Amino acid sequence: MKSLLLTAIRLYWLIIPPERRRKCIFRHSCSKYVFDVTKHKGFSSGRKALLSRMRTCNGHFDIITDYKSGERMMYLNGGVVVNEAEIAERLL
Repeated sequence: MKSLLLTAIRLYWLIIPPERRRKCIFRHSCSKYVFDVTKHKGFSSGRKALLSRMRTCNGHFDIITDYKSGERMMYLNGGVVVNEAEIAERLL
């Protein structure tokens, strides 16, 4: 199953050119993140990562700056908070 998921992601990268893919709100694209998790931790963890990204990566987010620390955070649906290091550069 692990190799099937990795192959599906590789095919996605091969078939769909980068300019036609949806722009990800995370620094590491959803497909890259799921690929890395699957490769290093196995199918079960990769599946969980895929489902998590599918739930949260829908374009509905708010970026807030903490005025005390100056750090930016992104708030996603379901109460998920993403720190500045994981937010896509284009959104900062």
